[in-house]
Amino acid sequence: MEQLIEVLIENYGFELDGETSQTLAARWLEEYDASWIRLAIIEALYLGRYKTISVEHILNLWEHRGQPKFHFTHEFEQLICHRLPKALREVSIAVENRGRNSSPISEPEPEIEEELEAETVIEDEEEAREPSLSIDRFTPLLDQSQVYSKLKAVANSEAN
Repeated sequence: MEQLIEVLIENYGFELDGETSQTLAARWLEEYDASWIRLAIIEALYLGRYKTISVEHILNLWEHRGQPKFHFTHEFEQLICHRLPKALREVSIAVENRGRNSSPISEPEPEIEEELEAETVIEDEEEAREPSLSIDRFTPLLDQSQVYSKLKAVANSEAN
């Protein structure tokens, strides 16, 4: 489970505030349920907050309420978890189900680390073949009309 948290934090470029993803994951797991941590990371991504302090704020709020309250959809959750290596996706699904059913699951087997290394290579090859899902930076076209030059002239005359 700790590995799932670390990969989510690292994959999505969270600002770590001087800590490592390993220490954050270990500290959070001491304080909060693993399913809550996973949901809080996804909630932070949904809200566009890429800082680990935001995840902690979400966890504290949920702890105060006594239950998690998230705003993202199941489709968003699947999109986020789709980028995980297969072994971690399975752990993520198991944690998701545990959070919904409140039934305990067994911790991932030690062989998962070996699977992750092998699958990371496969996933990287698959990603190279798939088109990128990143958003391109928008650059507006220059206005070719005379409106811009007239407005600029007015602004310059008022500044002088």
